[in-house]
Amino acid sequence: MSILSKNSYLKTKYRAFKEKNKNSYLRVKWRTFREAKKALKLRLKILYIRKKIESKVQVISQKSIIKVAFLQMYIAECQNFSLFEKFLKDNRFEPYFIVNPDIARSEENFITQYKKTYEELANKYSGGGAERVLNGYDFASKTFIDYTQEFDLMTTANPYDEMAHQFFKIAYWTQKCIPIFYISYFYLGRCLVSIDNLKLETSNYIWKFFAENEEVIKLAQKYQIIKGANLVLSGYPKMDSLAHHLKQAQEPAPTKKLRIIIAPHHSIYEAQSAVGSFLKYYEILYRLMAKNTNIDFIFRPHPLLFAQLAKEDFWGEAKTQSYFDKICALNNVTYSTQGDYMEVFANSDALIHDCGSFMAEWLYTHKPCAFLYRDNLNTQVCWTEFGRKCVNAHYAIHNAQDLDNFIESLCKEQDSLKEQRMAFAQNEVMINYPNATQKIYEHLVQSLRSAK
Repeated sequence: MSILSKNSYLKTKYRAFKEKNKNSYLRVKWRTFREAKKALKLRLKILYIRKKIESKVQVISQKSIIKVAFLQMYIAECQNFSLFEKFLKDNRFEPYFIVNPDIARSEENFITQYKKTYEELANKYSGGGAERVLNGYDFASKTFIDYTQEFDLMTTANPYDEMAHQFFKIAYWTQKCIPIFYISYFYLGRCLVSIDNLKLETSNYIWKFFAENEEVIKLAQKYQIIKGANLVLSGYPKMDSLAHHLKQAQEPAPTKKLRIIIAPHHSIYEAQSAVGSFLKYYEILYRLMAKNTNIDFIFRPHPLLFAQLAKEDFWGEAKTQSYFDKICALNNVTYSTQGDYMEVFANSDALIHDCGSFMAEWLYTHKPCAFLYRDNLNTQVCWTEFGRKCVNAHYAIHNAQDLDNFIESLCKEQDSLKEQRMAFAQNEVMINYPNATQKIYEHLVQSLRSAK
């Protein structure tokens, strides 16, 4: 046998030996030891970081003015308008929005969403001066801007560091020893993604993690490394402003037509957590809007749906643009893209969707809602018990006939789920509404005061 053949023979025998013995007692014990060592090392790292952050909080608490960075990637995912405005009114704080791009998707999405986010924020806060909105990216020099030396506290609407440039990652701001408080960009506690986010290593670095409901606390105690030690039950501040818009929307309008939101999600790919059913319903939805000319529809797709559809392994850009143009050409359809959609919610009569956050957010309105089910959706896998309760407060849509029946019931003002939906929303969803912002603000102020 040649040396080459002998080496090949010995490698084959060694691989077979390893495969045969990979679950032997000693190997299992060794793997268990390595995993325990790795887990201990991570816990010690987190403990060290949290101790440093607490020390930094004591330093910050002594300052007469505290600068707060609100990192914002997508305007539609901004949950911090009300808190930002609360800080604006307090001369102890200087809040600034810092717009930063999504670097994980296409260049077109990078540019379009960045500019949209900056423009809407700048327009919204022009009364206080557009200087309250800072660029995180300089298009002229094509460089990202590091603001960590200028701020004392940070909050971000994006928990996914892989989507952000180094200067806007939670891990980076933590490395710079800047305390981070976090409010989820979507209503947590409903789904597999909630669990995944709590499992993120960076969720343990957060100084104050504000939770929407008791379900989030329970999930954190089960899945987070520090077992929910940084969570504070506050409610969901994003919805606080809805109360004002709902009050205004109560004005009588005798000739008012039905107004229905259609909101398809972007998760049209295959994954356990994916609920997007747009590929099943896109033609059905178009026909629904086209034939019901007596109803005003608001087409509000997730901001990433267009980018997802435009990929070559889905529709491609031409077909995607053609469909969106066809929808927008209907006289009874308004294409909604603004980041703050509370006024849209308040002035609409019903919602048809498959969006995760809207499963809970819409329940604040107490109005009818319908959920578009994709084929073979495993609700036991993709949703928590709380999430299943949310969707059970919806009318289930599985086909075109179900949609027609839902529209007919709306026209007849029939709503058999109303009492169930309202009771569930008030008892389990609308925690501290409409004062969640105040709860968060008071907790942050008190935490800084007690650190002195």
